[in-house]
Formats: sequence, C-alpha cells, structure tokens
Amino acid sequence: MLNKWLSKVTIAAGLSLPLLGLTAASVFAEMLKISVINNSGKTMTAVYMSPPHKDTWGENELDAPIADRGKADFKWDQADYGGSDAGCIFDVRAEYSDGKSTDLGAVDLCKENALNFN
Repeated sequence: MLNKWLSKVTIAAGLSLPLLGLTAASVFAEMLKISVINNSGKTMTAVYMSPPHKDTWGENELDAPIADRGKADFKWDQADYGGSDAGCIFDVRAEYSDGKSTDLGAVDLCKENALNFN
C-alpha cells in the first residue's frame, strides 16, 4: 500500500515540475532591465511610464537624477502596471530640472532595452 502511494506521489511530482518551470519563467519575464540615456543637455529628474490608453503616469522609475550625457539602469516590473495583461507597449515621459519634459510614445519595452532622450 505504501509503495502504491509513493508511486502516485512520484508521478504527481514529476508531472508538476514542468508547470513550476513555466511559472518561474513568467515571473522573470515580467522584470525588465531598462537603460535611460540622457542626451538632453539638462539634468533628468524623473522617468514615468504609462500604458498608451491611460491619462496618468506611474511612479518615478529613477532612484536619482541623471546628469546630461549620463545613463542609469533600472529594473522595471511589468506587474506594477497590470502584469503581462498590460502588454509591452508603453508611453514614457522624462522630466528635467527646468520643469520641461519629453515624451516617447508607444515604446515596446519588451524589445527596447535602452531609452535615449535627446
């Protein structure tokens, strides 16, 4: 009887392992590394992202301002914006120390790992 039970547990565990791999892959797929390159001639103070159909921006993605000709990397968590249901296309806004901003529309963040602001 014990052998029969162990056999069933072993089969169930073996069948579950591929599902565990898929779950882990989907979690890692949601975290994207994005590089922001500031070629604007002024200090960049914030970077915001928003799905194209929304009228509001998310949280500032920068930990610190980026000087002109500087670059910063951050990990962008797709789950913060509705997970994979939100897709990969987002509008991106950079704000500068002089109060002005630059928008990049419909950026595919799953394909673009660097955002260059001029």
